[in-house]
Amino acid sequence: MSVNDSERLWMRKSSEVAAKVNVAWWVEKFNWLLLGFLILSAVALLVVRSTVRPQLPYQPVLLILGGGILIVSLGAWAWSRSRFIDRGAALVRLDDVFQMHNRLTSAAAGIGSWPEKIPDVQSRSLRWSIPVTWVPILSGAALLALAWWFPIAERHPGTTVTPVEPGAWEQMEDWLATLEDEQLIDEESIEEYEEKIEELRAQPEEEWFSHSSLEATDTLQDSLGREIRDLASEMSSLERSLDALQKYNSEMSEGAKQQLMKEFEEALEALQNGGMQANEALLSQLGEIDPSQLGQESLSGMTAEQLQQLQEQLQQGGSALGSMEGLPSMSEDPSLQQGQLGQGTMPGLGEGPGMGGVDRGRADAPLFFGDEDDLRTDNLQGVNNKDLSRATPGEVLGIGESERDIDETKVGPVSGGEVSSTGRGGEAVSRDFLMPDEQAVLKRYFK
Repeated sequence: MSVNDSERLWMRKSSEVAAKVNVAWWVEKFNWLLLGFLILSAVALLVVRSTVRPQLPYQPVLLILGGGILIVSLGAWAWSRSRFIDRGAALVRLDDVFQMHNRLTSAAAGIGSWPEKIPDVQSRSLRWSIPVTWVPILSGAALLALAWWFPIAERHPGTTVTPVEPGAWEQMEDWLATLEDEQLIDEESIEEYEEKIEELRAQPEEEWFSHSSLEATDTLQDSLGREIRDLASEMSSLERSLDALQKYNSEMSEGAKQQLMKEFEEALEALQNGGMQANEALLSQLGEIDPSQLGQESLSGMTAEQLQQLQEQLQQGGSALGSMEGLPSMSEDPSLQQGQLGQGTMPGLGEGPGMGGVDRGRADAPLFFGDEDDLRTDNLQGVNNKDLSRATPGEVLGIGESERDIDETKVGPVSGGEVSSTGRGGEAVSRDFLMPDEQAVLKRYFK
């Protein structure tokens, strides 16, 4: 082999070694930069898919990734360029690997000859490390692929997440819907409460569960519940009074009739003047009824069939209003537990125990024995305890009536008086009363 051929052989070998070393330096910097770029790209891809649209077109994404990889490559080249070697440094590396004792560097300087062939020494040649080279690249690519194929629910345009509003609003709207279906309440009263609910709903959503909003909601719910409960009680009272007067009018005493007619008029007046106005048609029908004529063959104002329909309407309305969800049932009405209008198996109604017969007392019987609490008298008598030895602290010893004695003497302007003594200064405003041992302590420090 000629000298020129040997020189070209070793120069080509040195160029290969220099290129391999330079590429290794570039790959080291490129891997870390590419890994960071792919992680940021995966995060950005997830954000875009979550906020904009889950399915993105391929072309823009590939263009962005290609541009980013190009920038990363240039940055890695600029970062690793200071560590690049030339062919002279590569010849030094070859001298060391092949143990030629600087024969190649000397030949390159024109001293000595070039070796004719390259020795076969594979154990000390440069080799790529697969884990170091490919693990960062594959890890970043896996993260990017996961961000691309990760399932994300598609967001339909126009759909918004409706916040949960207080349950009392929905319950009050259900009550108002029931009132409207029964057609027992004036529409203006229903609309008034609906407007109040809408005023609460018109607040900013973050204030729905504030203290003031919940307090206003509770107040409105309590007010509406009481109104509905009163309506149910009044309708039930009207229905019971009508039924009793119609069926047992001839068998009642005059006092029982007067009591029932009074209760009928009070319930009708409460129905007319309540917070929620009843239906005008219902009020007009009730206004045509004369309680004193109930039980007779002829009624002025309406027929027996119309009266029966009115009773059924009152019974159904009272039952529907009293059984609403969130309201106490009609069976929990305290007035019903006291037997004010009890309904027995025999004709005749009353409030007290009675004396038997058709004039008997309340229909229900007490479940336990006790002292009589109804004295059946309005006469007030004073109580006088003459044996004060048995009196207890706070006990009323007596009650009496007396009249005030009014002094009718006319009094004119009166002088307020004069100061009879001059003021003296330097005296103590207050005095401390101390124990002897306390006085001794004070004398020890304040002599």
